[in-house]
Amino acid sequence: MYALKDFISQHDRFAALSEIELAEVGQGMALARMTVQEKHLNGLDIVHGGAVFTLADLAFAAASNSRGRAAVGINASINYIRPAKKGSVLTARAREIFSHRTLCGYTVEVKDDQDRLVATFQGTAYKKDIPLVTDNKQTNPE
Repeated sequence: MYALKDFISQHDRFAALSEIELAEVGQGMALARMTVQEKHLNGLDIVHGGAVFTLADLAFAAASNSRGRAAVGINASINYIRPAKKGSVLTARAREIFSHRTLCGYTVEVKDDQDRLVATFQGTAYKKDIPLVTDNKQTNPE
């Protein structure tokens, strides 16, 4: 899993720009964190919905690619529960709901640093018929 975690951390340019940290990846799961900064706020001085979605989407991407086959998102939705403010640390925890031959589904909970639910995200990914390659090395799902 380290190869996948390192690969995503080094190559996902939008997550890097958003200063999202991919903290953990395991089979069918992932954990990502983001400290809400000025650049993540909308006009009402609360975290922008797109920033929360990006955090959840990165956890979803890591979890869906964690089994050694390249996977791409084909559907995603989010429900916003409560706002977060500047200085909050948001954590997105993705977990696998199902995994079939070509499709896999995940749920992601985004919580603040007081363990309050900020958003729920659901995503479905299509598993391609190619092994996931990270820097010319095939990832090892073990």
